[in-house]
Amino acid sequence: MLILLAIPVVLAVAAAHRYLQLYAPSNVLIRRVHSQRLQWRSAFALAGIAGVLLTAMHAVAAAVAGGASGWLNLVVVILAWDAIKLGAAALATFVRATWTGARRVRLRVAEPGRATP
Repeated sequence: MLILLAIPVVLAVAAAHRYLQLYAPSNVLIRRVHSQRLQWRSAFALAGIAGVLLTAMHAVAAAVAGGASGWLNLVVVILAWDAIKLGAAALATFVRATWTGARRVRLRVAEPGRATP
């Protein structure tokens, strides 16, 4: 009997997960950055957006501490999670861009007669 109650819950959670993976703004942004050519400015842009999200999170948390509605704590958690996610994506993009640049330099040094692109 318990399994009959669990199946609709699991299906609803799976549908919500798929919807958020496809349409949540932070997920769309990360997917777009990873599909483009690696650039330093993408890493810095992600880090900047993460900083703005942290600032907004701090402002909302201060408002809640000052007596605003308690449901804004949910907004604080969402802002914190998105800031962490975008910060990690910025770090990963920075490391990938650095690794790719170092690999290009090694290839140029290894083949001195090769024309640079």
